Amino acid sequence: MLDLDLLLLREPKRFEQMCFRLARYQFPDVIPLAQSWDGGRDLVVFEQARGQTGDVVFQCKFAKELIAAKHKIEKSLDALVKNGRHTAQWILCAPVEPSGTFMDWLNGELQGRGIAGSVWGRSELLIRLERHRDVLETFFYSVFAELAAYFRSGDLELYKLALDPQCQWKQEDSKVLCFSRHGNVRSPDLVLDVIVRNVGSIGLALTGIQAEVFDRHTKMRGVPGEGLLIPRITYAVSIHGGESGVHSAECLPPLRVKGGDLERFKIRITDTGYAWIGGLRVSLQTGPVGRLDLPAFRIVT
Repeated sequence: MLDLDLLLLREPKRFEQMCFRLARYQFPDVIPLAQSWDGGRDLVVFEQARGQTGDVVFQCKFAKELIAAKHKIEKSLDALVKNGRHTAQWILCAPVEPSGTFMDWLNGELQGRGIAGSVWGRSELLIRLERHRDVLETFFYSVFAELAAYFRSGDLELYKLALDPQCQWKQEDSKVLCFSRHGNVRSPDLVLDVIVRNVGSIGLALTGIQAEVFDRHTKMRGVPGEGLLIPRITYAVSIHGGESGVHSAECLPPLRVKGGDLERFKIRITDTGYAWIGGLRVSLQTGPVGRLDLPAFRIVT
């Protein structure tokens, strides 16, 4: 995980602005409120924007010791109760990790007011900063020079994804893949034609592929009583007959994508199985921690 002291932000308002930028990725309709009339809310997603019952409310406390901020947090919760709106979710953002003692106290305060809450502490915020480099660069690049190499690293984006016309699968709907009933109907290879662009400034190596099968349901095939046709598992770049879970394969040799350049390649997913429907999500691994998720498909076999 990124090792970064969030207290380097120095100002509560700047910390709140960073939390707002991070929150927008999960809650696109979140808005900041002026301190003079926030009613216990720094950031809020009003229920009308979400189409659900209740608001999502963020409290941002830029404190080195959360225990010392208990009184201010309690006042914010009281103001939240008094404003007359229903809170579906309350999130406390803090630059440090909460202690067990603090969490015991906070859970008691939330339960006493009938509020469902959670904490985005240092670790959670660092995970989100790693995921969203634009926010990381905006708030820490100027004060943390050691991150310069991180900002210069490569970053892949999907340029094009298509079904290879030579494989036995067909795609009449942009989000659904089906295989034709010719040849090896039990387990035809699924071949995807992929073009990626490196939007970074240095070269990047594609080192692995993951294929995740999810939301899987079996389907009956053939004469009743004969059971399901189950293919023998042969591991290559395989999803093990459509088995639920994540299946990985190493890219040998790695594919190098130059900075600012495009590369085209194909992904052959074997052992796709038979008599099931579900979802398939393919991800590309770049370097030790990089990842690019391709659009997910519904699968019908």
